[in-house]
Amino acid sequence: MTAAGALAIALLAAQAPVSPAAAPARGRAETVILVSIDGMRWDYPAKTRAPAFARMAAQGASAGSLIPPFPSSTFPSHASLATGVFPDKHGIVNNEFLDRARGPYRREDDASWLLAEPLWVTAERQGIRTAVYHWVFSYTPWHGIAATRSMPFSSETRDSEKIDRILEWLARPRPDRPRLILSYLHGTDALGHGDGPDAPTVTERVRQTDRLVARLLKALESVPGSALVVVSDHGMAAVSRVLRLRDLLGAGDARRARAVSSGAVSNVYCPDAGACSAAEAALRRVVGLTVFRLDELPAELRYRVPERTGDLVVIAPPGAYFVDGNAEGPRARGMHGYRPEQQEMHGIFFAMGAGVKAGAHRDSLLAVDVEPFVCRLLGIAPPPGIDGRSPDDLLAEAGTAPSPDAVRSPATTIRAGPTRRVPCSAPP
Repeated sequence: MTAAGALAIALLAAQAPVSPAAAPARGRAETVILVSIDGMRWDYPAKTRAPAFARMAAQGASAGSLIPPFPSSTFPSHASLATGVFPDKHGIVNNEFLDRARGPYRREDDASWLLAEPLWVTAERQGIRTAVYHWVFSYTPWHGIAATRSMPFSSETRDSEKIDRILEWLARPRPDRPRLILSYLHGTDALGHGDGPDAPTVTERVRQTDRLVARLLKALESVPGSALVVVSDHGMAAVSRVLRLRDLLGAGDARRARAVSSGAVSNVYCPDAGACSAAEAALRRVVGLTVFRLDELPAELRYRVPERTGDLVVIAPPGAYFVDGNAEGPRARGMHGYRPEQQEMHGIFFAMGAGVKAGAHRDSLLAVDVEPFVCRLLGIAPPPGIDGRSPDDLLAEAGTAPSPDAVRSPATTIRAGPTRRVPCSAPP
């Protein structure tokens, strides 16, 4: 499947309903650990000859690359990994954006921002005990349902400490052991931004992370029926050029538009048609920028959330990235957020253990396919209307997961709230 074709998945039914907890399910795996490594580009493991990843590819299943949603940034990507839907359904349109009714979103972990059901809620309502260590949107209940265990985020927590805690959870007696564990590792992201994707420091961090994966693989040997799935949210591309929105929108009516940017994408919100026209004209004069109006966004981007997506969506050219306001500081040497067709944006996918077909391989996989794959391993039904499809050719044997209708609630569909336009001059 090409990247463009993969992105053009048809828009499906409404968001997942919440239903009461069901009896515990039984699937191919008794326990599944899903680990995401921030900024681990698709080619890093092979370039560094990382032995734990090589073992997972040989003895388990792998994909040549994992294709993120647009934009290929941490929060929207992790939301897609956990919900199995694209940003036009889960509503997280970037690391930062403006909700016209609610106000600014800035890398927040309040689950109420998420418009689609996350994996730990899907599992809990079907009787699966879950534990989550630093996955975005896991720190508050989603529509009244939370993971059995979760850890408040701290940027100071080392990846090795997270692995320590996962091993402690796995060592618990079976009645108290979580059947689903999710964790986020800092990985290579910060070093990729600061030093560039090809820096020696990034190579060394890949090797360090590989050793953490090896610890998990060793622990699984003592946990019968367990499986490990390792993914990443996005890759990293080299950059050398800064695009300052304060300068690009610094004259005339364009100054009244409000840009909210993260990496390679900026959403521009306009108080009126005059400001929008002026902002669009100013941005189109910049060589290399891609500018879309909200009502003209390509369908394959899966990015139209009228109450959150900007009136204008601007994408930086390769080698450049956006900076808002007057922020000064060291220039980035690596960046992400670009369209998923850009191969440097692709991440990793490896799986090994119970229910995983040894030696199975795909050229590519979509980030939205990860959630239904984990559901298949656990034997639970994903929410109805998701965009992802489980790559069943990576599973060890044929089986039947419950139909989504089997756990469908007769009631609620989760949608975005009513739109109320917030002026661009609204306080941050």
